[in-house]
Amino acid sequence: MLWGWGMGEASRKQRAGLVGLVLLTAQTAGASNHLIFIDEVLGSWQGNDAVQFVELRMRAAGQGALSEGGELVFDDASGTAATRRVFIFTLDVSRAQAGARVLIGTAGLTAVAGGLVPDFVLPRDMLEPRDGRVCYRVRPPSGDPPVVVDCVAYGAFVGDNGPFGPPTPVTPDNRALQRVALTGGNRADWEGALQPTPQNNFGAGAILQTLCGDDLLSQGEECDGTLFGGKTCASLGFASGRLGCEQCHIDSSRCSFCGNDALNPGEQCDGADLGGRTCATLGFTGGTLACTERCRLSTDGCDPTFFVPGGGPVGPECLAEWRITNAGQRPGASGKAPLRQRCLDGDPGCDADAAAGTCTFTVAVCLNRNDARLARGDRDCRREPIESWTLVAPAEGVGDLLTAVAALGPAAVDAGVVTFAPPLDESERCTAPIPLVVPTRGTRPGRLALRTLTAAAGGRPRDRDALKLVCAP
Repeated sequence: MLWGWGMGEASRKQRAGLVGLVLLTAQTAGASNHLIFIDEVLGSWQGNDAVQFVELRMRAAGQGALSEGGELVFDDASGTAATRRVFIFTLDVSRAQAGARVLIGTAGLTAVAGGLVPDFVLPRDMLEPRDGRVCYRVRPPSGDPPVVVDCVAYGAFVGDNGPFGPPTPVTPDNRALQRVALTGGNRADWEGALQPTPQNNFGAGAILQTLCGDDLLSQGEECDGTLFGGKTCASLGFASGRLGCEQCHIDSSRCSFCGNDALNPGEQCDGADLGGRTCATLGFTGGTLACTERCRLSTDGCDPTFFVPGGGPVGPECLAEWRITNAGQRPGASGKAPLRQRCLDGDPGCDADAAAGTCTFTVAVCLNRNDARLARGDRDCRREPIESWTLVAPAEGVGDLLTAVAALGPAAVDAGVVTFAPPLDESERCTAPIPLVVPTRGTRPGRLALRTLTAAAGGRPRDRDALKLVCAP
């Protein structure tokens, strides 16, 4: 059971006026501690992990009965129950009007906040300052499971955060996490603030003055301006790049592992490590796959001839495939080959004739090809004895294609249907290359749309394939 919000972003100054919490259940509408959300979190201040607080805010009046099952739940980065810590409210608060705050803070907070007294004392080591989560929940008097009202996860939290979504990458160490919206998603709802603003239930508050921005590397700061304390992308384990500084926290988003000759997340390849891929596994007839300086796969060295699955269901998809030569429309790193193959008239990479006004595509039909792109996990794509191959469209003009398919085994041809008797076995076989001529339409591209149906022995399964050849003037 969860509460949700339906509001957009708002500035820090506007948050006191945010209203309109949408309840997903009416059963708790009369409760006196459910209309509360987490408003601000501080996990550490100027290098001191003993300075921490969580600030709650009431969404409506009459929400001060915190002792009636109210709890704060603290998780570390793992989010597992084994390391979970629970803070139980044993007292109520006296000020319960809409917008009233409740401050749960450590003794260390009072020392740096001019003697500000929190409403509840938070024991040390409950709140994770850099990677974790804090939730506010309520235990119903009926003994039912706790109702989670609000959660904020941050940093490298990897546990299940439910409907609150991925954690905000901003951490509450040496800055506060402050709520700026009520969408229900952590990344949209929270921002880092260099000057925390704790306030207790009686309205007393403080502003913690930051040292960030003075171009001096102070305690608790990872960086300040151009000062990084000697840290670089390389010292943090990256191969290249340049560090950034955001709110005196190191930003390594511009660092890269590219260049360390090992395949890392986000890289298609690195040096000689191509992730086990070759031109052949990407659908080409051969060639040499390469890796760019930016760790992206390059198929420029692969053959200009490649296989095009025709777009049918994945299961029987490799019963039949097209093989085509078109250097300009070759598959990329994903191996995906477009069903629409375009050729510019006169381009020798795809046009096999020297005549103006026509493109001659070189096409073949391949049956039962074991295509790595169509494998399911560790299982090869499905191959079956082939009983028939039907040219569904066009009705005429590509008779050589029918003749070439019929030459693959004992077969009869009738009205665009090639029937093999007996059915061809599961071995891979391809027709001879067939020239298919596609004329332009004056100043407009000409098109030839092919559609086929390949059936296994007994008529099932069936593989429906398409290929559109476009000749551009």
